[in-house]
Amino acid sequence: MTRRVTITEVAREAGVSKGTVSRVLAGTYAVSPVTADKVNRAVKALGYLPSVRARALATGKANAIAVVVSEPFDLMFADPTFSVIMKGVFDAMSNTEYTPIVLQVQSEIEQRKAIYLLRNQGVDAVIHLSPWEDNGLLEALADSSLPVVLCGQTRNERYVEKFSLVYADDVEGARNAARHLLDKGVQKPIAITGAITQPAAEDRVNGYREVFDSQLSDDRAFYCGWSEQDGVQAIQTVLQRQIAFDGVLAGSDRIARGVLTVLRAKGIMVPDEVKVIGFDDHAIATEFYPELTTIAQPMHEQGRLAFETAVAMAEGKEATTYILNTQLIERSTT
Repeated sequence: MTRRVTITEVAREAGVSKGTVSRVLAGTYAVSPVTADKVNRAVKALGYLPSVRARALATGKANAIAVVVSEPFDLMFADPTFSVIMKGVFDAMSNTEYTPIVLQVQSEIEQRKAIYLLRNQGVDAVIHLSPWEDNGLLEALADSSLPVVLCGQTRNERYVEKFSLVYADDVEGARNAARHLLDKGVQKPIAITGAITQPAAEDRVNGYREVFDSQLSDDRAFYCGWSEQDGVQAIQTVLQRQIAFDGVLAGSDRIARGVLTVLRAKGIMVPDEVKVIGFDDHAIATEFYPELTTIAQPMHEQGRLAFETAVAMAEGKEATTYILNTQLIERSTT
């Protein structure tokens, strides 16, 4: 096993103090060009690799941002929401000094390991992509001094005061989706969306009801998950119960695709007999026929803004909430 070269050896090789080596490596202190050249030559000659932990302790910065997802790995990669937001984070980070550290935190053991890393100056800030599924990490972060940005909503007032939030306006988006179906003549809508415990699902149904009111009664709103299979099961339940409908307000594009699969198999024509609108504007909206009318969320922008907010908080800025606008994209299903 190769022994790690120490900063003491670099200092001895360069003929300077350990403090001078640290200042040169940090790059944030005034050091003469001659001294800096000596240190850099010694670093190269000895193959010295600075300790990230030591640098963090010396400078107060780890130059790393934790990107946390508390969903299971299979869902993390199956749901394009996470990948698009994450790409926004990584694109914004690419030309900076920061490195992303991706943490998949679901079990209690994973949470304990994540908390240990985060509390011990392993990162400068945290970006949490799925705060609605968290089971303890947020509480630990709220008790720490780490800057935290949530990509999504929370109903916990303590978190709203402590953390920055970046999310799309689900009520506005849902309201626009419902208005679009109403303008297209829909009178008997149903809504299929994620779990009622998730703020996004609740807000989308509230937005739909601002437009359809009593036409979207409780027995016409179905809370499940966000996947295609959830859409399949929900619309099958609607058909089995013989609920009359001429429009489907799907809380995600994946739900909408599941709905379209069943309607096609049943010979129900879209959009002639039933109009369908999704939410997100993922690639899946246009990968298959018919192309899906949907509400576009600025997810890449959300990731970019989350990173910029995390850096600003790490530099001492206060927590802020950003609510992003959505956009109606009309295609073949309406």
